[in-house]
Amino acid sequence: MAAETVKRPRPRAVAMLIQSFFPAVGGAERQALELSRSLTARGVAVTVITRRLPGTLPMEDMGGVRVLRLNCPGPGVLGTFMFMAGAFIHLLRMGSAYEVVHVHLASSHAVAALLASRFTGTRTFVKLADGRAQNEITLSRGTLPGRLKLAFFKKAKPSLMVLNTEVLDWLKGQPGFGGLRLIPFRNGVDTSRYSPPLYQEKLNAKAALGLGNSLVFLFVGRLDPKKRVRELVESWAGVLQEKGAGPEPRLVIVGTGGEAAAVGGAVEALGLSSSVLLAGMREDLRPYYRAADVFILPSIAEGLSNSMLEAMSSGLAVLASRVGGAREAVAEGENGFLFDPLNRGELKAHMMKFIAEPSLSVRMGERSREVAVSRYSMARVTDDLLDIYAGGPEV
Repeated sequence: MAAETVKRPRPRAVAMLIQSFFPAVGGAERQALELSRSLTARGVAVTVITRRLPGTLPMEDMGGVRVLRLNCPGPGVLGTFMFMAGAFIHLLRMGSAYEVVHVHLASSHAVAALLASRFTGTRTFVKLADGRAQNEITLSRGTLPGRLKLAFFKKAKPSLMVLNTEVLDWLKGQPGFGGLRLIPFRNGVDTSRYSPPLYQEKLNAKAALGLGNSLVFLFVGRLDPKKRVRELVESWAGVLQEKGAGPEPRLVIVGTGGEAAAVGGAVEALGLSSSVLLAGMREDLRPYYRAADVFILPSIAEGLSNSMLEAMSSGLAVLASRVGGAREAVAEGENGFLFDPLNRGELKAHMMKFIAEPSLSVRMGERSREVAVSRYSMARVTDDLLDIYAGGPEV
């Protein structure tokens, strides 16, 4: 049973602590920005504390969100230590200015925030990312600094916000973590910014990207091994071989990363250049969501994908691997299908269903939009977050 918590008034000032922030673009960065904007709209003063990237200002106002960028010279471990030290000093010196510190990812800067809170009494919440196989707890066990961090967490007993029941249930059974305050949470999406296009608008969006009137499958995210995008391309080749006569569907891949060369090489080697669009990194993803019909998330580990939520809010059907938050966001046969990320045949079979029955993506996309609005809207997530800051709920 969870320890009894004390309900407090909703906070007036919050610090968001995150290693990288805009203009860096990633799931954690996007979520931190959108949460900060939503809290600001509710009258909460939000300060984002992050590392200073080359070409950025040390302090900036982003639509009412104050961004403080700390100088952290040096690469790798040195830069990480400098950010940890800088965050600790700032939070220690300015602790009374914040009622809550919200740490994105349970990395070294979480240690800095928890140490500072020992002196300031500031409520500190640490948000875990990713799935069971890839989260910060699992990965930290492989290094000495990571194990030291975990030993500190067990002693400090932070409030951990967890994005999916897979990780939540796993943590309850882990030695030293079962007694922590574990808080179910979820990412949110701006459902007004990401909205379904009308029929003609979708046709226009497809034409603008040179996709004709094809059925469009879309991936958005980092190109790294855990996302299995190269394997997606190889499965796509099998789909095209089996689909038979009829219009050729298209696969659009938006993103960059360490696997970009391997993904591009697979497209070239398999002769897929006419059916696969490699769009690279894009700051505004809405033209791609508006042009697409089915969103694909083939990762072997995920927390709760921001891109998947944006796609759902934009009215796309979802094909997602059966891991992490997708298991809760995707109702099998209603707004999409789930598959084993290591089973290419299962993924290929689901893609063939959409190709054989194009109206399926329309029906499932409408349901995706309903789920996004009812369960994952940023307005609702912000309400829940303010309740968490005030002392509940937990498990």
